[in-house]
Amino acid sequence: MSQRDNRPIHVMIVDDHGMVRFGLKGYLQSTQGIAVVAEAANAEDALKLLETVNVDIVLMDLALPKMSGIEATRLIVQRYPDTFVLVLTSFLDDDHLLPAIKAGAKGYLLKDVDPSDLVHAIQATFQGQMVLHPHAASHLMERVSELAPPERDPFSDLSERELDVLRLMARGHTNHAIADQLVVSENTVRTHVGNILSKLNLHDRTQAALFALQHHLVALNELQAFAPPDKNAQP
Repeated sequence: MSQRDNRPIHVMIVDDHGMVRFGLKGYLQSTQGIAVVAEAANAEDALKLLETVNVDIVLMDLALPKMSGIEATRLIVQRYPDTFVLVLTSFLDDDHLLPAIKAGAKGYLLKDVDPSDLVHAIQATFQGQMVLHPHAASHLMERVSELAPPERDPFSDLSERELDVLRLMARGHTNHAIADQLVVSENTVRTHVGNILSKLNLHDRTQAALFALQHHLVALNELQAFAPPDKNAQP
């Protein structure tokens, strides 16, 4: 997805803590290229707002009253395919990370993320990239490594060109960047992406990236290349 008509990225904040919404809105509103167009304290209000407000990115907390952020993500993905969900939460465990990704979230950040990295994540998500907090990526890799190897080649139905596209897609490249690298048209790339998702029975690019990671088509360090950097990591 490219930035539409050079307008700001429209963001909705969904969090049941008013001070969190206040802080996020204040920072994001001061950032060029981003506009907070809606906020909600629960999933039900967020879904109602989406009926009338044009939103590109939903910053979604997971611990919400009544309906969970995971269920809200699933409904948003079903009803508003042009709206991307970026999870922003305090939880990093098996009850939240994988279910959120399977529900269709395009990224998963923890609330200790640096504000500048949050902006980077919003911009990357808007461009169709998958964004993972480094700790979330590490946790995900631990779970992936525990899975038994498949009985058959999971990519046997893909052509060599489709494998090339999947590798680049998993590394976070947009259709335009993939087209440039493979010297084909964007329409050709879109066709390949559609075929890949159909053949692998996947919902979107995020699931495709995880599938490629799980089956060792790409490495974790390639996945983290488009994750917000871990500022606590040793140089």
